[in-house]
Amino acid sequence: MNKSKRNMYTMDFNPEEMLVCYSKDFGVVEVYKSIRTNIMYSMPKTEGGKAIVITSATAGEGKSITCINLALTFAQMNAKVLIVDCDLRKPKLHRYLRIERKDGLSNVLCGFSELDTAIKVGVKENLDVLTAGEIPPNPAELLQTNSFALVMKELKKRYDYIILDTSPINIVTDAIFPIKLSEGAILLAKKDYTTYDMIEQSLEKMKRVDANIIGTILIDNKENDNIGYYKKNKYGYRYKE
Repeated sequence: MNKSKRNMYTMDFNPEEMLVCYSKDFGVVEVYKSIRTNIMYSMPKTEGGKAIVITSATAGEGKSITCINLALTFAQMNAKVLIVDCDLRKPKLHRYLRIERKDGLSNVLCGFSELDTAIKVGVKENLDVLTAGEIPPNPAELLQTNSFALVMKELKKRYDYIILDTSPINIVTDAIFPIKLSEGAILLAKKDYTTYDMIEQSLEKMKRVDANIIGTILIDNKENDNIGYYKKNKYGYRYKE
């Protein structure tokens, strides 16, 4: 097939094979349930929905698919869940879920779309999605506006859990404001890819904004391990003590 004519969602793999809702691997499902339980016990007891930010030190660590799988795991217990793609520079959630990116968060923040029409309802059972929308020239500034704070306030009235996928925290500042508006933040790391220095730098930036760092998720690409895995990717959870 001519590359220029390829569908915008064409990938070298089938995204659905990576989603926990289709997984036949008991270990994978149980690991995500364990992560879900630890997150729930780490969240402060507050009124309204809970916003959880997933960020990483750098790109290519599996952040977006982890966001989706965590959201699906929460949705499986009949909670009302929303995923928000706050990575306004290189959004990926729409590709994994095979939905349109347009008419999303950036459009709402710029006043071009209404929140009610921008939310993609029923993408999966109990799971709605707010895609990134059109890629703006000023993503960091958009996420620091009062408009974004108002959107988050409204979403917490509507949903039990809001999972926010953000840009890597060591590369750009985009993740800072979503973290400040969240009830908890999780740092993603990839074995043999993310260095200790990167992790320390990420944690320092999160602490500067008084983030409630509720844990880290380690993605391991090794196949021969006792950790629950999904194909070549394995997911472990380190709970904050």
